[in-house]
Amino acid sequence: MKTPDADAQRLMAMGYSIDLSRDYSVLSILGVSFSLTNSWFGISAGLITGINSGGPVLIVYGIILITLVSTCVAISLSELASAYPNAGGQYFWANELAPRRYAKFASYLTGWFAWAGSIFTSASISIAVGSAAVGCWQLTHPD
Repeated sequence: MKTPDADAQRLMAMGYSIDLSRDYSVLSILGVSFSLTNSWFGISAGLITGINSGGPVLIVYGIILITLVSTCVAISLSELASAYPNAGGQYFWANELAPRRYAKFASYLTGWFAWAGSIFTSASISIAVGSAAVGCWQLTHPD
C-alpha cells in the first residue's frame, strides 16, 4: 500500500477520506481553471460602457487596477483553499471563518452572491453573443 503524503495525512486528520485520484498535469489544471473562470467574455461585454464613459484611459488603467485587485483576491482564496480544503469553496469558508453568531448568515449570503454572479455573467455573455450575431448580420446586410 502506498504511504500517504503530507496533504493526504492532513486531510485524513480533518476527517476526510481520499476517494479520487490526485495526479493532475499542468495542462489539465489549466483547462479546468480556464473553464471555471471563463468570465472574461462576460466582462468584456461591459467594456463598451467604459469606452463611452471614460474612454481608452479608463479602460487601460481600469484593467491594470482590476488585474492587481483580482490577483490579491486569487492569492487570498488560494491561501484559504490550502488551509481549509473543501469542495464547497467560499460559502464553506464563510461559515468556518465568520463569528459563530453570523456564520450561517454569512455562508447563506456568500452562496447567494456567488449564484447571482453566475446568473449575471451568463446574462452578459448571452447579450454579448446576441450583439455579436446582430453585428455580423449587419455587416453582411448593409441596407
